Amino acid sequence: MMMRHLALALTLLLASAHIAGAGPWLREKGTGFVATSGSITAENDVSGTLYAEYGLRDRLTLGADIFYGIDRTLQQSGSGILFLRFPLSQPDATHKWAWHAGLGARSRNMVITPAVEAGLSWGRGIQIGDRFGWAVIDSSVNIPGSDLETRIKLDGTIGLGFTDHVKGMAQLFTTHQGGDVFVKVAPSLLVIPGKGQTTLQLSAEIPVAGGGETQFKLGIWRTF
Repeated sequence: MMMRHLALALTLLLASAHIAGAGPWLREKGTGFVATSGSITAENDVSGTLYAEYGLRDRLTLGADIFYGIDRTLQQSGSGILFLRFPLSQPDATHKWAWHAGLGARSRNMVITPAVEAGLSWGRGIQIGDRFGWAVIDSSVNIPGSDLETRIKLDGTIGLGFTDHVKGMAQLFTTHQGGDVFVKVAPSLLVIPGKGQTTLQLSAEIPVAGGGETQFKLGIWRTF
């Protein structure tokens, strides 16, 4: 039983090093993570993201979350948040909790307005058969100036390791904004070549409520 728990903890540690937006897991002091991605739809709507984290202390992580998109009619949107993440649970807890607070801006067609954000995350290691992985729920409230709508997000992630170099991930993205609710499902294949510091993400984001087009995404994650 002890060896089983040790294996679960080790696998979770390795898996969490590759999670984009690591939920309640904070970065160790002096270590970092960067994830960048590009997405396109069949109608040539394109978008890009940049996400970064750095461990200022073992129990304090600095992060940045940046998005930019332009659709087929040349309508533009963007956002950028600089945040701090703090733990709410002990490092050895089975159920991990953390919260974050951030400042930044959002834009629509080059009209930029300040924004504040706060969020709560939960996560834990999981085992399905003889495979180990992770489960995460992230929530956030992003409040911009009067020109844009408040955005509330609730996202769920389940990841599972198939081999040392291949993982699968399924995500559910829920967004409430402007009186509408948008829901997407996003299956991903994660390929980890070499020594494991770089991860390639092949993914699709498929709308199931609120409209929109399926996005095809290529992402690159890097730990340092």
